[in-house]
Amino acid sequence: MKTRKMFCTFSLAIFGLFPEMALAQRQLVATNDDAPVLIPMTGHVPRWTNNRLAGCDHCDGAPILYTADQWGDRGTTVLGIPGSDFTSVYDVAAGSDGSLAAVGLAMSGDSRMGTFIAWIAPDRSRQVITRVWPYSPTVAAIAPDGTIWTVGAMMNDTPRVVYPNVLRHYAPSGQLLASTIVGRTRPTAPNAYKVSETSALMVSSDRVGWLTSACQYLEFSFDAVELGRYGCPNGYSSIHKIGGVALSSADDLLVGGSHEVGPLALLELDRATNTWNPVQVLQDSGKTNTLLGFDGLTLITEAVGPLLRRYAWSGQ
Repeated sequence: MKTRKMFCTFSLAIFGLFPEMALAQRQLVATNDDAPVLIPMTGHVPRWTNNRLAGCDHCDGAPILYTADQWGDRGTTVLGIPGSDFTSVYDVAAGSDGSLAAVGLAMSGDSRMGTFIAWIAPDRSRQVITRVWPYSPTVAAIAPDGTIWTVGAMMNDTPRVVYPNVLRHYAPSGQLLASTIVGRTRPTAPNAYKVSETSALMVSSDRVGWLTSACQYLEFSFDAVELGRYGCPNGYSSIHKIGGVALSSADDLLVGGSHEVGPLALLELDRATNTWNPVQVLQDSGKTNTLLGFDGLTLITEAVGPLLRRYAWSGQ
């Protein structure tokens, strides 16, 4: 995600939009253990990936990668790209072991340019920077086994887009493990098929989930085989029309949230029917903003403060 543009407000009037539907049986309950967190305004919208928040500050120029755990305790890492005078980080993800992955672009003082995938060790003692041009990844996620998934475009030397959307799988060492051209994606505008910018890439225990910037959701196995694709609720054609997205370790996919003070309103994907069902939220203070991601089966949101707010499934 290239800028700290918030997703536009998404509100759900359950009884207005879905008069024929009863409330979903599944319920989320606020755990009432909010934690204050520092989220810089100069970076991207951070995402909760695996067991921590991950993002960057001063993403264009001299990026500082940061993480925050469930208590809001923060750590920072300066990303070092050898020979680079200007570095732009597009996305940051955290692994369950505390490792980090970042994707972006680096440029030298004499205008030589290259794209990269960076892996940072859990103890921050080592950074592995892999030049991947002409591939230009824009989003990243770290799987349970510590490998890195990305989506981006394949370019030529002009540079022009050759293949607008390519899913790639890398080892932390930078070794390419798999590469798949993703076709038949919904464009953001006529002939605008490059839909990885400002998109969201997520992983669960058994799959990769990708919500494109055109608000189309696709899933892939860890063998890079497509499992399914789904439309966004209400026919939305842009990711900016929803307030956030989160995929749990058990494959629960939620969209919703808002950037205005108000109750958390969520929809859950029913893959079998390709429909979205409302999720009831209990014990909510009414001041939750947006979805950040799942910590296993626990939903993490950003609340007014800013605070990290957690929700557990009822009976979990």
